[in-house]
Parts: sequence; C-alpha cells; structure tokens
Amino acid sequence: MYVRVFVSSNKRIATQSYKEHALLRSTSKDDSGVDSDEVQDVIACVIDNTPINIDAKTITPFKCVISSAGTLQEDHQTAVIAIYGCWLPDHRLREYRYIMDQLFYYVYHKLDKLVTNDYILVYFHGATPKHRTPDLKFLRKCYQMVNFRLRKNLRSVYVVHPTRWLRTVIALSRPFFSNKFYHKINYVYTIAELERQFPNNRLSIPVAIEQTDWLYSQKYDRQNASIKRSIAQSATLSSLNNSEHESVA
Repeated sequence: MYVRVFVSSNKRIATQSYKEHALLRSTSKDDSGVDSDEVQDVIACVIDNTPINIDAKTITPFKCVISSAGTLQEDHQTAVIAIYGCWLPDHRLREYRYIMDQLFYYVYHKLDKLVTNDYILVYFHGATPKHRTPDLKFLRKCYQMVNFRLRKNLRSVYVVHPTRWLRTVIALSRPFFSNKFYHKINYVYTIAELERQFPNNRLSIPVAIEQTDWLYSQKYDRQNASIKRSIAQSATLSSLNNSEHESVA
C-alpha cells in the first residue's frame, strides 16, 4: 500500500491509495509550503560564510523540486535526497535567471541542513521537457559553488529515466567535473530498478513521472527479454555443438 501524491505548482491537491509498487510515496512537508526558517517570505541563511536572503515567495511554486527520503536502512546515517526535473522553472519565464539563482540557493540551503554525513542524490529526469532542463553553463556554475563538504560526502548520484540527450550532456560535462564525481553517476531506467536500490526509502514520485516510467518499462523490458532470448539461444547452440563433438569422438 502506498499513497500517490498529486502535486500542483505549489501544493499537494489530492491523495489516492494504490496497491502497486512497494516504493512508498512521501507525505513529508519538505515538498512544499512554508519552511520553518522562513520569515516574511525570506529565508535568511549563510552559504560558505556569505549571508544570503532567499526570495522564498518567488520560488514557492518550485520548492517541491527537492525532497528528503530519509536515510539508508543499512547504516541509518546516509541521507537520500530526491531532485525532480519536472518541477524546475520554465526557461520562458521572464525572470528565469533570477528564479534559478534563488532556487539554487534554496536547494543548497536544504542540502546543508539535511546532510550531516554521507548522502545520495536521486535525480528524476522523467517528464522533464527541454524547456525546464538547466543548461550546461548553469550546471557548471552550481558544481563550482558547492562546497568541499557536500562534494566529499556525496556517495553517489542516481539519474532516473535518463534520455540520450541528457547522457550526452553529462558526457560533454566530464571535463568540468572531477573524475571522482563523474564515476559516482549511475543511470537507472525504470522505477522498478530504483526500487531494488532503495527498497525501504520513502521516495515521492509525481504522477507525471509514473506515466513516463510506463514507457521506459515497456522499452527496457523488451530489451531485457531480447537479451535473455539471445543468451538462451547461444547456450542452446553451444550445448548442441558440444553434443555433436562428443558423438564424433
């Protein structure tokens, strides 16, 4: 049993129970709403010893871009953080750059609060159109601004539903990232595959991403079935050849 969460631009509007995946959907308040440290539409924080006032009112529709999924059951210390590409701002917004800068500070601030030891990032790219995907320049800027502690404590990054375009962008970005960071990136093509990695964590998955997952599941299930058939055929041929050699001998 899990609760599917329907998310609008700035709040959850309905819930519905289903008996499907074991992957539990989050009911955490981290998805949206007013943060505990928000005062009069401003979140005052310190990032790398620099005081920052985050414009919380402007980024309210996009706060659900980050969500906490608790810690790994194995050690109860490694935090699991989810990022959702489908909730990023549209490039066509008039103040897009300003919104993205404020949203970056917000995500950074949330990470700084949530991460005390090692952590894992799960990025959901499914249902993310290109006009919501940050460009390479912005990603490089974000990477350079992240402090040493957050870089060092990052155990791995799971990219869910990666498109060929996204994999190409990540490959082209390799010169700008450290080798250690690049080798922490793992591609996950279906939610079922992700579920096997994190069977006990409450990952919130928007309906739009679940719908995209159906398409990925159809595609990769067919590929896996084809691979299994090829292996089975190869094993059969090998067995027949061995039998023929034994008969000749």
